[in-house]
Amino acid sequence: MSLTGVHGYVVGVLLIGTWATVCGWSLALRFTRYEHTPTFWRVVSFGQILLALQLLVGLVLLVLGRRPGPQGGGATLAFHLAYGVVFPLIALVVGHRVARDGRYNPHGVFAVVGLVCFGLTARAFMVGLSGV
Repeated sequence: MSLTGVHGYVVGVLLIGTWATVCGWSLALRFTRYEHTPTFWRVVSFGQILLALQLLVGLVLLVLGRRPGPQGGGATLAFHLAYGVVFPLIALVVGHRVARDGRYNPHGVFAVVGLVCFGLTARAFMVGLSGV
């Protein structure tokens, strides 16, 4: 399988699925009021590691001259990077700060973060396949 296939279909689909799992799992934890959830936080860490891996593979593809979408234009690249890396990182940083603040239930916070990251990475996947 090519590096593009790994970036898009292996790690990309796994990343989207991981954020969907985080969203659903954190909602279940929020409503059942579980407190001690180390496995859940490992899955959140796994999603963050996958996001970093996607960034690294994507940067390698950029260096090799590959661009997202069939035309590979600048707008497509900007949207792909914004949806795939920049906005999910912002959501994760804000989510971690809000969850550590203690005013809100951390599982409730990460239900929102998981949903936002799921939507953003899914949109990055769509932009990468078809352009803007």
